[in-house]
Amino acid sequence: VVAALEEQQLQQNRAFKLTFACISLALGAFFLHASLSQRLHPYEARFTGELRPVTSSGTVAAMLFLQGLSLLAAAAGLVKELPKRGDKERACMPAGVQVWVLLDVAVALASIACLYWSAALWASVQKYGWAVGAQVELVWLPLLPLAVCLLCCYVVNSIQVTARDVQRLRRLQYDFKKV
Repeated sequence: VVAALEEQQLQQNRAFKLTFACISLALGAFFLHASLSQRLHPYEARFTGELRPVTSSGTVAAMLFLQGLSLLAAAAGLVKELPKRGDKERACMPAGVQVWVLLDVAVALASIACLYWSAALWASVQKYGWAVGAQVELVWLPLLPLAVCLLCCYVVNSIQVTARDVQRLRRLQYDFKKV
């Protein structure tokens, strides 16, 4: 039974980490592309153009770049200690310091950008009022990278808790001797 749980732990460890790493990687590429587009063609993207009166082009590009880096750091944190197929022992080990550092950096960078975009949205509301300045459809801009980075932290923590439970079950086993 414990061996079956270890095998499931390995499969779920790999599946969840790879799935969320791919999501983070794709979103990171999107934000890096948006940053480059902002530098080359300022405010052509609708989501940056809406906030043009309350933001500067260079800062917008920097924040998009920061969000892209945060998502790439989260993806790197997920695959940093990815166990190989069949490596049950590695799948039950706790996440290392480097993984948590990468995830902490990801959350910190995404938080900085979230504060900037939230302030920009609020400045738009202050300048134009709730009827015109409230860009509710842009709420994803500050929240999406931060939510994905926090979700990556949750995935690593959840896998770690499950691995700890499997190890505890392994320790509860006893050597059965035939009489």
